[in-house]
Amino acid sequence: MKYNMKRFLIYIICCCALFSACADGMGGSSMTGEPGDLLVVINDQYKNSPVGEEISDILNEEEIGLTQAESPFSTIMISRNAFSSTFRSYRNILYLEVDRKYSTPKIQYKKDLWAKHQAYVSIGTNNPDTLKKFLAERHDNVIEYFIQAEIERYQQLYKQANDQIVEKSIKKQFNMNISVPNGFSINKTEENFMWLSLETKVHSQGLIIYQRPYTDTAQFNKTNMLNYRDSIVKAHIPGPLEGSYMTTEYILPIQRTVGKYVNDDYTVELRGKWRVENDFMAGPFTSYTFCNPKKNMLITIEGYVYYPNKEKRNFMRQLQAIARSVSFDKPVQE
Repeated sequence: MKYNMKRFLIYIICCCALFSACADGMGGSSMTGEPGDLLVVINDQYKNSPVGEEISDILNEEEIGLTQAESPFSTIMISRNAFSSTFRSYRNILYLEVDRKYSTPKIQYKKDLWAKHQAYVSIGTNNPDTLKKFLAERHDNVIEYFIQAEIERYQQLYKQANDQIVEKSIKKQFNMNISVPNGFSINKTEENFMWLSLETKVHSQGLIIYQRPYTDTAQFNKTNMLNYRDSIVKAHIPGPLEGSYMTTEYILPIQRTVGKYVNDDYTVELRGKWRVENDFMAGPFTSYTFCNPKKNMLITIEGYVYYPNKEKRNFMRQLQAIARSVSFDKPVQE
């Protein structure tokens, strides 16, 4: 692994400074809380009760695609009585209210309510059992809303603390725009392939980009995508020992999801575990496969993390933010 601690520290300092500078929100407030934090506000009588515990269990279901048990967010639960102005600037707020005024469950999604870049969700029901049931039903939508907010915050920072040299190299080779933060270095470039990484003494974040001609929809098949991935990383991502190389770990489930993650167009997301053949290195990966509409090429951007026995959620989210920042130049009107 490369040693790039100095550039990484400069990158972190720049991000913190930029984040502080752009955090002024409505009414002069600044967004508070750490990346991955979620503040849960609930009726006073339910905070320290079985109801509160069950709600925490719902919210703390394991994040999909990580190699160890991690919840999507680090939740902090407080009572409505404690929800003072100090907490109202929190980055992610889930406001839960049980009140007879709600004849039917009500959910609202809001941005920038008390601070810029803030994400806020409120759910109101007329009894605690309905609240638990409704939250469980809407869990995926609520969590994805907050995850998207985290990704957008990273993207906002990366636009201002970006490496233009790296971005121009990617643009030249793949004909696409992408925001890559300072600290990433290009390890290898070949026709239709590029491998970048950010290396420190304690962790590694990697980006793998590759493309091939788009022929038919069968290329989006999960098995076909994984087979192609294995052929690419075996050829281009060596392990630390002679004869070792990156591959996919098939013992754990690999999730395939279809959405409009990249360029607001059809994208297939894969989330699973990578490992190194003939070695013990392993970690999570997330890939996004989509078409370049101008070149009729199928592009895959994969982010992976190596951080043994440590939490990787936020590192993976940073890589997702980079991959999802892709856009293509609009055709010139004649």
